Amino acid sequence: MKGLETGIEQIDRGLRGLKDGKLYCICSPAEEERTNLIAQTVMGLATRDNSVLLFSLEKDRRTMFQMLFDIYWQMCDADAQFDDIERRHLMLYKMGKLPIWIEDISELSYASIQATIQRICLLNKHAIEVIVVDNLTLMKTDFAVSSLEYAIMANMYLLKMTAKKQKIPVLFFCKDDNIIANDTYLDKFVSFKMLKEPIKNLKFC
Repeated sequence: MKGLETGIEQIDRGLRGLKDGKLYCICSPAEEERTNLIAQTVMGLATRDNSVLLFSLEKDRRTMFQMLFDIYWQMCDADAQFDDIERRHLMLYKMGKLPIWIEDISELSYASIQATIQRICLLNKHAIEVIVVDNLTLMKTDFAVSSLEYAIMANMYLLKMTAKKQKIPVLFFCKDDNIIANDTYLDKFVSFKMLKEPIKNLKFC
């Protein structure tokens, strides 16, 4: 099984396709670059007919939607004038049909992730094909832990269990690969500090 592709060469080369039941991590230090990378990844997946559930902890739903729209505009017609109102409305209509759910839950935890999945899948149990979490370090735990390291390890385990239970890939982002001290539950990991290409040069295939 090849797995789902984002259309971003550096990510697809590093992760080798997002496969069901697997947990993946992408590390990118700078917040704005990381958020832009997340938006490109989500849009790359959605425009390939993959339904994406994005948990956005660093940006609210409105801001993330605008970032996704800017990327979609560039993908579809980079030469079009952004102030073309008719064109803009058409693009908004088309983007509205893409299979993307954006959740900006401030106190995101395993319990809230499960509740969101249950709500979305109420009418169609196959509605979600990939889950993206934008910053693992901001996730809360549903129980007390003694340190951030233990919290991250616990949430990685729970995200892996979510991937297995839902039989879909789960992809999370973080800002520092040093915090992933225990990668027992990770299937693939890519750090943009290890890649030669800068993030600004990301391109869709």
